[in-house]
Amino acid sequence: MKTAETRERTGLGPDDLRLSPDELWRYARPVEQEPSPFAPPTPPAGPWALPEQEQIRPCRFWRGDEAELADTLRQHCLGDHAVGIAGELWQYDPERRGWRHVGEPEAVSWVARWAGALTYAGRTSEGDIRSQTLRVSLARARGAVKLAAAQVDHPETAGDFWRPARVGQHRRGIAQFSDEAVIVTQAGPGELTITAEPPHPRHRVRASRVLPCAWQGVVSPADVERACPVLWRVHRDWWGHHGDDEARARLSAVLEFLGASVLGFAPTMARALFLYGPGGTGKSTLIDLMTRWCQPGAVCSVTPQDMSDNRFAPARLDGAIMNVVDDLPADAISDAGVWKSAITGGRIDIERKGRDGYGIYPNAGHVYAGNRLPTAVRANSGFWRRWLVVEYDRVFAGTASEAPIIDQLAAEMPTIMGAAIGAFLATGGAGGRGCTEPGCHADVMAQWDRVSDSVTAFADEHMVAMPPSSPKNTWPKRAQVYRAYRSWCMDVGRRPVSAHEFSSRVKDMGVSVTVSRGIRRVACELRGLDDLHG
Repeated sequence: MKTAETRERTGLGPDDLRLSPDELWRYARPVEQEPSPFAPPTPPAGPWALPEQEQIRPCRFWRGDEAELADTLRQHCLGDHAVGIAGELWQYDPERRGWRHVGEPEAVSWVARWAGALTYAGRTSEGDIRSQTLRVSLARARGAVKLAAAQVDHPETAGDFWRPARVGQHRRGIAQFSDEAVIVTQAGPGELTITAEPPHPRHRVRASRVLPCAWQGVVSPADVERACPVLWRVHRDWWGHHGDDEARARLSAVLEFLGASVLGFAPTMARALFLYGPGGTGKSTLIDLMTRWCQPGAVCSVTPQDMSDNRFAPARLDGAIMNVVDDLPADAISDAGVWKSAITGGRIDIERKGRDGYGIYPNAGHVYAGNRLPTAVRANSGFWRRWLVVEYDRVFAGTASEAPIIDQLAAEMPTIMGAAIGAFLATGGAGGRGCTEPGCHADVMAQWDRVSDSVTAFADEHMVAMPPSSPKNTWPKRAQVYRAYRSWCMDVGRRPVSAHEFSSRVKDMGVSVTVSRGIRRVACELRGLDDLHG
């Protein structure tokens, strides 16, 4: 993209095609300019800086090869603030107040526009300059773009380019508004400081993450009712029948989570927000409001099931502020490893079709909504503690209380943003231990544990533990118990675990599994299963 800053700095843009020799020579001369407001101007490089330029007038290029085209692209189109990340070009855009991705087709089109320019081809026997027109093939243009990206490459060993630089050992998060960059620094345990300053390239905020509203200041949790009257009224409609304390706890949990997400501190929370309840209860209203807080490019939708089964799906988390799934499938989550890494901000190796893989450290907040509880095949304590459940149980659809309120809530968006950041500041940055857990969280998680663990559900229905002192020849064989378990899973539509996992779960429940005369047996009695034989 050609900006006014680039034109003023160089006098040359990608739209300058086949200019006359005098015009080309005018562009080749140094241009007087003001220093860049963002950083000291870099010295000219490439063909325009060569002292021998006077000797090839009126030619525009010395060689016209990929290296010279890459230098020209970097100096006269990308500007002083450009970086290559995993083979992609990024450029700071002052108008959008953030870094934007320069796609290969766009960069190739810039290089292709120089086709036809005069290139130095030596001298005649009389000493006159010979020239030829520059030919730019697609392969040469692509090579120049890749070379330019390599020249400004940010190596992966240097750390995540998009992660805000620490102040000493203190972690920082940045929420980029349309007019201010709000910076929150974790100065110490339970201590967060907040500052605001004008947008700057050093903040390393992608243009897609810039929030589409002005910064209105922090709203403390005590002032939410006054500053956000529509949100306060709506939250009373959603949860007021549970009492003032529970309704306030559910609103605080949502605001704390959203504040952490927009600041990039969601990994410190190490939680995924699950809006659980039947349809028509207001979950979609909150989901719609969340997506309006961000530009479309900063919101993705990747389910935990996709993260475990589709190797290309996690790539959509790169650069996202929020991962929002408005209808979480009830299908089993076969492997929660990648999902847990995405929640905690750990490194994830991602792939894009037709490209080499690379690693990212996602910091998106994960919000799911659903009316069914999905099962987890290999769930453990690390899986269950990553959830924060807010229940919706009052149905509005089809009643006199149903009313469209999303536009009213959207009008309060700037102050809601301040309330979300204020709620996160109130947690002190203590992570998942410091966030608000409403009373409904424990109730739903207990229900979810029973629903998700097929081994426990089968044992509760059909297994009665026997004392270890009872005769072992009366215990059923482990293979027989496992066959009964698998048959039960097929009947009720559950996904069975492996035989090894089944044995481990049974032992965790305190049921003995031992070997007697070369046969593994389980210290239990099976009941309610008439189709078992020997």
